[in-house]
Amino acid sequence: MEDITISLDEMIDFIYKNCNESLSKNTIKMILNLQEEFLDSKGLIEIEEDEII
Repeated sequence: MEDITISLDEMIDFIYKNCNESLSKNTIKMILNLQEEFLDSKGLIEIEEDEII
């Protein structure tokens, strides 16, 4: 299976623009982080932290 990597910043910008900027980027980021934690807790995804250089 192909490894798919999605940029969190790209996803936040996409949602922000498609919500007509009615939600703050911080709110969107919080929701996406909660979604990620939920999916990880169910074993549906594996979270890999970005390397900080």
